[in-house]
Amino acid sequence: LRRTIVVDADVDYAAGFRDADRREAVAAALEGDLAPPPGITWEFGGADEFERESTEFLTQAFWVAILLIALILVTEFDSLITPVTILVAVVLSLIGVLWGLMLTGTPFGIIMTGIGVISLAGIVVNNAIVLCDFIFQERRTGKSRAEAIVEAGRVRMRPVLLTAVTTVLGLIPLTTGVNFDFRSLTLQLGSESTQWWGPMGVAVIFGLTVSTAFTLLVVPVTFDVLDGLSERFRDRRSRPV
Repeated sequence: LRRTIVVDADVDYAAGFRDADRREAVAAALEGDLAPPPGITWEFGGADEFERESTEFLTQAFWVAILLIALILVTEFDSLITPVTILVAVVLSLIGVLWGLMLTGTPFGIIMTGIGVISLAGIVVNNAIVLCDFIFQERRTGKSRAEAIVEAGRVRMRPVLLTAVTTVLGLIPLTTGVNFDFRSLTLQLGSESTQWWGPMGVAVIFGLTVSTAFTLLVVPVTFDVLDGLSERFRDRRSRPV
């Protein structure tokens, strides 16, 4: 039962304008020279309202995914060290996502970039599991922690790299809009679908590239540090008082 006036406007994307920039300009005007009189309030709807709802949903989905991943890892490895080690790689992969967006000048799209981050978490977890599981296999054979970590890095480096390379190469056509028509044998550039899928592809490509290096370097170091602290804690508890 409130009297409401709706003002619609479109953003000229071809001229280089973006939704966020136009909303900031409108907000500045409504808070300045065009400020409404007392008793009249204003708020953004449309795309801004949709983005807020999407942000809230994707944020909840991300944390639910992380909790489910942690629960499955704890159940699988019966340890807290391995889940923490693997989740460190997931968090560090966000560095690659931000670098990719900045280097390519891609705006942070709430929906597609968020979906890319969530899907990236699953890929990073798979690579880290391949590495950590082999460390446990080597430890069961009687090898020391350092020997098991070195052997895992040597043996599992190829599958980890193959997973990353195949995923990155598979996403390049979708992200860049490059398509090869096998019927006419022609190369097509600049597909319109890249405007929608581009942010997701950039997030996964750069995030996976950086996380692969972290998986091969940071994950073994993190596992070594946490496992060493755990052993010292167990030794201290087992000493007679």
